[in-house]
Amino acid sequence: MKQAHAPKVSWVVGAVVLLGLAALAGCTLIGDNITGVNAGTGPTTCVKQCNDFYKAAYAEEQKTHDTNNNVCQSQPQGQRAGCLEAETARHEAAKASLSSAKIECQNNCHRQGTGSAG
Repeated sequence: MKQAHAPKVSWVVGAVVLLGLAALAGCTLIGDNITGVNAGTGPTTCVKQCNDFYKAAYAEEQKTHDTNNNVCQSQPQGQRAGCLEAETARHEAAKASLSSAKIECQNNCHRQGTGSAG
């Protein structure tokens, strides 16, 4: 029964992390310079925020992976290998998704302020 519980927890945690990253990637951190006053945030700061967020999300994913591996290790011998393989596949997919989201977030940083008026 533990095996069925661990993937549910990991998918929920993974979904929360990905939704948070998607929200960050999808929003413009600072709008166009309407007032003529630069708020001091440019692409470099935005990229740093993306990198910092990704670092935290990756650390959280690694904790989830470690927890799931511990659950797999506690499974009976006949189920352990399958559990570990499934967890490795889930973890690799989560890392790939986080990497893609990080790149999209960074790309959005470079598109800030590129709109045109009127």
